[in-house]
Amino acid sequence: MADESRDAEGAYHVHTVDVTLPAIYVRFARRRVRAVCGLLILAALSGIVEAQQAVPEPDSASRPRLTARRATGPITLDGRLDEPDWQRAPVAKDFATVRPDYVPGTNYPSEVRVLFDDENLYIGAFNRDSAGLSSLRMPDLRRDFSSPDSDAFGVTFGPLGDGRTAFQLQVTPLGSQGDVQAFDGGASFSFSWDAMWRVRTTRADSGWIAEIAIPWTSLRYAKGLESWDINFVRNTRRAAQWSAWVPYPRQFSSWRLTYSGLLDSIQPPPPRANVRTRLYGLTESSRSTAPSGFNGTTADVGGEVIWAPTANSLFEATVNTDFAQADVDRQVVNLTRFSVFFPEQRQFFLENADLLTAASARGGGPGGGTTNSFVVQPFFSRRIGLGLDGTPRPIVGGARYGYRTGRTAVGALAMRQGGIGTNENDAADFGVARASQFFGRSTRIGGLVAYRDGGRGGDGTNVVSAVDMLTRFGEQVQLSAMLSNSTQDGETGTAATWSLNRRTPRSSVGLAGAFVNDRYAPSTGFVSRPDVIMTNPSADVTFQPAWRPAALIWIRPELFTQFFHDPGTRDLQEARFLFNTELLTITGGSVTPFVEHNLQRPVNNVAFLPGVTIAPGAYDYSRFGLDVKSDQSAPLALSAIVSAGGFFNGTQEQAIVAGRWSPNPYLSMRASYEINGLRAVGISDTSLITHLVGPELRASLNPRVHWSAFYQYNTVQRSGALNTRFSWEFAPLSFFYVVYNDGQPILDGLMPRSRSLIVKLSWLAQL
Repeated sequence: MADESRDAEGAYHVHTVDVTLPAIYVRFARRRVRAVCGLLILAALSGIVEAQQAVPEPDSASRPRLTARRATGPITLDGRLDEPDWQRAPVAKDFATVRPDYVPGTNYPSEVRVLFDDENLYIGAFNRDSAGLSSLRMPDLRRDFSSPDSDAFGVTFGPLGDGRTAFQLQVTPLGSQGDVQAFDGGASFSFSWDAMWRVRTTRADSGWIAEIAIPWTSLRYAKGLESWDINFVRNTRRAAQWSAWVPYPRQFSSWRLTYSGLLDSIQPPPPRANVRTRLYGLTESSRSTAPSGFNGTTADVGGEVIWAPTANSLFEATVNTDFAQADVDRQVVNLTRFSVFFPEQRQFFLENADLLTAASARGGGPGGGTTNSFVVQPFFSRRIGLGLDGTPRPIVGGARYGYRTGRTAVGALAMRQGGIGTNENDAADFGVARASQFFGRSTRIGGLVAYRDGGRGGDGTNVVSAVDMLTRFGEQVQLSAMLSNSTQDGETGTAATWSLNRRTPRSSVGLAGAFVNDRYAPSTGFVSRPDVIMTNPSADVTFQPAWRPAALIWIRPELFTQFFHDPGTRDLQEARFLFNTELLTITGGSVTPFVEHNLQRPVNNVAFLPGVTIAPGAYDYSRFGLDVKSDQSAPLALSAIVSAGGFFNGTQEQAIVAGRWSPNPYLSMRASYEINGLRAVGISDTSLITHLVGPELRASLNPRVHWSAFYQYNTVQRSGALNTRFSWEFAPLSFFYVVYNDGQPILDGLMPRSRSLIVKLSWLAQL
């Protein structure tokens, strides 16, 4: 379950292109980094790192097995497990602790049973806890909750028999649901996969029970396969302890099916074609002060047809696609030389997105809250539905196809984007296709082609191609790489990324890289920064000495470096050296001091904020900071990142503070505040202060009825934006929404005032 980070590999990604480091930073590295590296190596060799008991890797003879039983009578989904079939079913127990350290046993035992009939697969879990109801932690009741911050139970299963494709269902003691698709042990994953399943829970002083019913029509499984990979996991949050039926090393997740048991005697009905419809109707009232803004009320209908002709394939068609209920983006203050990567939020494009995603290494890491990730993505679905100026455009419709077996995966997508009114500018056709094939035990090779045809919009046709690969050497070492070309108007550009990392319970080391030339411009994708070579090595080591306080889990120093060079001249554009040390406590809180040094070598003027322009030159500066988090599962949870030091030719002080107060899971109040103080920066020695404020209120009647309000106040954009949303899941994956958006200028800003009220009904039906 989501004990794994939502960026499951992000903390370990490093990037490199040229391992022959230019002298300009070899000298710097020797002076400033050698001492740190020496300390890390000495610590590892001298045995200061306390040895952790190794997690056994199951083999065919030692894998735990659980027998699934056919229910002889009806199962009432009430969270009680009191039917005779539940009492007679075999039990999976003897869980082991997997985090923070592997221990063959747990203080918080669970008992899990599995039943099935012709319609559903049933899972019943009794999670024992003598501390009673008051000990349970649940910050809120939202779907796809953050399970690291909540008591939770999850089941991971691999019904395709390929050892690579995992599905996971998660539930809290109050019945909040979460579901995840994961591939290759977490090399790619999606929290936006939503299956049609039901759960009911009950709570008592002796523990809590989850009773889950999963319709066979919601699952994809191999025909005739009677033993599935399966694992059960649990988070007892007040003790910050994860346990699992089949233990796995803490640097991995339960998505890695190498560490799983077997569910025997499973007898699903033969896979059959099934059809779903997801139709919607909405009405919207809008007001805008923009010269071309719309003022009035409209009504619309549309939706999707989802057809699974076989257990391995899925076809979806959409007409008049709408995303009125999608989450709003969280704004950022970007003080880097990168374009900001905002994630996809729209459900249609999130489902099965891995089929269309090339394995592309990313650069990023810790850094005092700064936006410093590097992304090269040949296809990024967020480009669909946007004009060339970045403003929204309607999506007329499209279709998507996915095919997946144990060794082969194929995906294709075609979409039509409309213009605005009678203006055909920005009307475009999008298409993408990708296929991947597994070879041997752990090697995948894929290829992708994407295009954007601007038609009468006048921006021509852009074609992007890519090949990618991922392989593992054992369980600890992973290599991925991607090579891509883009072509438009006779201009061809090239980009490449790669990543090599090794992860153990006590350390991680990585080396990866990226190259992007100045002609690589995928209008179907995203590039953080063109015309660059990036190098990004990093390493960390985990210390657990015997003398540490009982409240301290580990001391984890990390060295993170990042370099950017001009591809033609190999001149340094930018470099960053970061050293931090995380002190993780038994409550899940942490204290992480950090220090970083930056080398900046812009050759042209660089504009960051209004009135702040950096002149070409050489700038060396250092920053110091502290990242602190309290127990994020407690009713009152706080976090803060503060840093100060140089910023090009001036100075910068930054504070990012966030907090949440949840007097109970039904009511949650959150707020974030970022302040940046720049002094004597840029050509004009500008001094200014920026503010970004984001309060949020969420109230829930139960896990299916929610209301939320979120406001963003941004002095950089001189705008304020309010989003409120009511949602009611009146049937599995069928929703009624009421959404209100209000954007307005602040501080004499020039943006127009815009308001909209949307009422939408979305109904998913199984035919």
